[in-house]
Amino acid sequence: MPSKHKAATLPRQAPAQDKPQAPKAKWFLTVLVIGSIAVTIVGILLLKDQQQPAVVLSAAQSSALAAATSSPAAVNGPFKPTSPADQLDQALAAGQPVLVFMHSTTCQSCIDMTKVVDQIYPEFADRIALVDVDVYDEANGPLMEKLGLRYIPTVVAFDKEGKTAQNVGAMKAVAFRSFLLQHALGG
Repeated sequence: MPSKHKAATLPRQAPAQDKPQAPKAKWFLTVLVIGSIAVTIVGILLLKDQQQPAVVLSAAQSSALAAATSSPAAVNGPFKPTSPADQLDQALAAGQPVLVFMHSTTCQSCIDMTKVVDQIYPEFADRIALVDVDVYDEANGPLMEKLGLRYIPTVVAFDKEGKTAQNVGAMKAVAFRSFLLQHALGG
């Protein structure tokens, strides 16, 4: 039996379609992508500044290494680049004054002292052999033990006769120059 009430017909709705994103959504995604790229770049730059190689050569040592490969009389003496212990033995056997610089690349006092050595040592490079000792290199353990290393940074100066003087801790440039003159060169 037919119903007395007619059902109202609703207008037909179109099926949901993928509408293009609103300009605000596109703007937000663009900003998000650019921001992510910027954060990534900043992070890489910060990490790059913090990473340090196991052994950092000072400016004097870099030039000494370059000179050692190009001329027989290197900046740090006529010795081939070998282990720090061998460098020390060769310099002492030749009767040359030696500066042994024991440090790490991470402690602030060592970093400060490295700057002082880089600044002052070139004045003495033709008269005093420099032996750079990275305290984190296990191969340097016997040398550090032989020289009585307890704290870093430590510098040990050997004069021509092999007499030693030791300084523990960072020094100012004037004090370091005086230390080299007095203890390595005997003046």
